[in-house]
Amino acid sequence: MALSHAILVSLLDGPQSGYDLGKRFDKTVGYFWKASSQQIYQELHKLADAGAVRAETITQSERPNRIVYQITDHGRAMLATWAEKPTEPPSVKEELLVKLFALGDVDTAALLREVERRRAYHVERLSDYEAVMKKYYPDPHHLSSRKLGRYLGLRMGIQSEISMVAWCDETLKLVKKT
Repeated sequence: MALSHAILVSLLDGPQSGYDLGKRFDKTVGYFWKASSQQIYQELHKLADAGAVRAETITQSERPNRIVYQITDHGRAMLATWAEKPTEPPSVKEELLVKLFALGDVDTAALLREVERRRAYHVERLSDYEAVMKKYYPDPHHLSSRKLGRYLGLRMGIQSEISMVAWCDETLKLVKKT
């Protein structure tokens, strides 16, 4: 997936400035697709040049002018074409696993600290996901198609975090025995 597709999907909810898009991106698509504000702005300019989004300048008296982007019919067509293409599983580049491959030849206490740190990260992220679930999706059986897609992404995130916490627990238990 290109960043452009993630931006176009985000714009399906309505027109947004680059700033608003970046803030919203971090709380939705950003959980599984990272992009800096600079990357988002650069991609918005490319999408505008390609006719996939329309930019409208909003004049503001006490602040700099605001540029609001809206997806165009061409952008929707781009999304439709992209959605029909097969999706490859993500490649995994997990540095912690490579470190664990060195178990026995490196400082075990350092590896344990790293696994404990990673566990804390996944516990916090799981808590965040569960709070979003409780707030926005208390009854998933009555969701619109768009909201159902987001719900399913959130469920995948929750299941992944549960699995990672369990893996960390198992890893800590086994490594402490060595």
